[in-house]
Parts: sequence; structure tokens; C-alpha cells
Amino acid sequence: MRNGKRLLFEAEAARQFALDRYDIVDTPEEECFDHITMVMKQTLDAPFAGIAFMDGDRLWFKSKAGVTANEIPRDIAFCDFAIARQGVTIIEDALQDERFRENPVVTSSPFLRSYIGVPLTTPDGYNIGTLFAIDIVPRRYDDAKVERNRQLAELVIHELELRQQSEKDRLTGAMSRSGFGLEMQKAMSLYERQGVKSTIVIFDVDLDKTASKRFGHPSGNALLKSIIRPLVRRLRRSDHIGRLGGTQFAVLLTYTVEAQAREASEKMRKEAELADRATYVDVAFCEVTPAMGAWDDWLDQASLKLLAAKGTGRIDTDETPVRRYNMAGGPAEKRRPGRAMTALHCEACCAPYPNGSG
Repeated sequence: MRNGKRLLFEAEAARQFALDRYDIVDTPEEECFDHITMVMKQTLDAPFAGIAFMDGDRLWFKSKAGVTANEIPRDIAFCDFAIARQGVTIIEDALQDERFRENPVVTSSPFLRSYIGVPLTTPDGYNIGTLFAIDIVPRRYDDAKVERNRQLAELVIHELELRQQSEKDRLTGAMSRSGFGLEMQKAMSLYERQGVKSTIVIFDVDLDKTASKRFGHPSGNALLKSIIRPLVRRLRRSDHIGRLGGTQFAVLLTYTVEAQAREASEKMRKEAELADRATYVDVAFCEVTPAMGAWDDWLDQASLKLLAAKGTGRIDTDETPVRRYNMAGGPAEKRRPGRAMTALHCEACCAPYPNGSG
């Protein structure tokens, strides 16, 4: 049972990270997505249609037609069933389906009866949301229309992929994930050819904690912009910062060993303290070596373990939990259940060093 829960947690953490790296949640409506929604609505002649992403415990609507809410709880969303499956989910009559007949959106307003949901599947296989249509009467959907909507769902993912592959993150000025990965690959080659060491600092910004201390409750995007853009400007020309997804970033410090990277981070913390800027992050350090293997796989694993540490207070099976930094005043935050605050050993989050020292 315990292993089963852990596997479910890890699977959901991986799915959430796949969504976060597109930085699409809580963004304004956009014409390109609205066009796709309207094509689906008209093709099926349905009163409700939309593009939705499953973000934590809520289903958030990026685009919608006939739907008034911006989000709904996950536990009543038909889309929660759709993202758990491979292929299209079709509900012809919710009142005749034991999975949905007691659902409050079926038994009370808006009295939904039929549903079609096409999962939005990333290239690496994660279902991050759905392209869906709903009706208030029982419906059947023929194969030709189902296939048409599969193609529309592929267009949604194609648009997200194009944005991620752009050279820079438009909000923060950090490099895109793919661009950062190329620089990381160069650092691996530099070590292999010349023995030049570089270090990666991976960090995750705690928006809730930072916002409450600094601004009250600003938008997450505005807060990230205020934190990351100054960091982008202050890096050396040989260094790089990339946005891995959501609130996770990584800094590549070239010609820098881990001890120097930690010193630089501490210096930045002290400077931030003088500027009275409270920024809370979970952070990990690791030197770059060819032993990391494929950079994309390595970043995925390191990011997921840092994410898991936030949820459980531990990284993998290592006994040493995450260091939580208050960038304005040291590691002095009161302990909260499930959130650890002591030092993070590199070997827990990152690939081991060639000499095995971590």
C-alpha cells in the first residue's frame, strides 16, 4: 500500500512537472486556443467546449465556450478520468454510467449528460489536460468526428511545444529549457575534453511564502519576473540561467566547482538581505560531468526529486532533506509539516560525481 501511494505520488509529480514546464496555467485567453475550441464546438454542435489543464487539485480552463467558470475542483471534473486514460474518453449518458451518475454537475445544475474528452498528451507521454465538449442531452460521437478532435488536440500540444522551443522565456528573460540544455551539453563536453568544471544550481521559488512576505498576493508571473530578471542581468557572460518549468530554474556556472557555487549563492543571499528582499527557494547544487548522460533525462530526474522533496520533506530515500533558504535572512523559517529545511546533499538530487564523493 505504501509503495503504491509513493508510485502514485511520483506519477502525479511527473505529470504536474510536464504541465509546469509549458508555463501555460493562469495565463490570459489567447486567440489561437480559442479558435481550436470553437472548431470543436461547431464540429460537434455542442453547447460547451474548451481546453483545460489539470493543475493540482483543480481543472483550469485556458479556453472555453459556453463555460462561465475559470476552474472547477478536480474531484468533480470528467476530465480527471480522461487524463488517466490513453485515448479518447466518451460518456454517452452520465446518468447511466455508475462512475458519474452521482456527480453534482450531473444531478444538479448544469445537469450534464454527455462528454467527449481528448487528452492533451506531451511528446514524452504525459496527459496534462484535455480538449473537451459537453452536452446536456445524451449523445453519440461518430468515428470521423472523434478523429477530427484528436487532430485538434495535437494542434494544442504543437503550439505549446513551439513556445517552449523558443530561445528565451518571454516572462523572465531566462533561457528556454531546450536552450539551457544545449549549454549544459557544452559544459559536459568541456569537462570531457579539457577537465573544466562547471556547476548547476537548481532551485524552485516558493511563490506562496515569498508573496506573503514581500507583496501580499501579486500574480505569480509578476513575482517571478521581479525575482529572475535581475538575476539574469547579473550573471557573467559565460553563465546561463534556464527555466525548467513552472517555478523551477537552473543556473549553469561555468569554470566553477560546487564549493564556489555555494559561496556565490551565499553572497547573493546577503546582498538580497541588504536590499530587504525576501525570496524563499529550495535549492540543490551539482557539478556537471559526462556521467550525467542525456541532459534532458538528467534535468527531468533532478527536477522531479526537488519537487518530491517539497511534498514529502525527503528526496528519494536519502535521509537528508532540502535546505530552505530565506534569501533575505538565512535559513530561518519555522518548520511546517512535510517541508524540511536542512542541507540538501547533491547526491540526493543530482548525478553522483565521478569520484563518488557527491
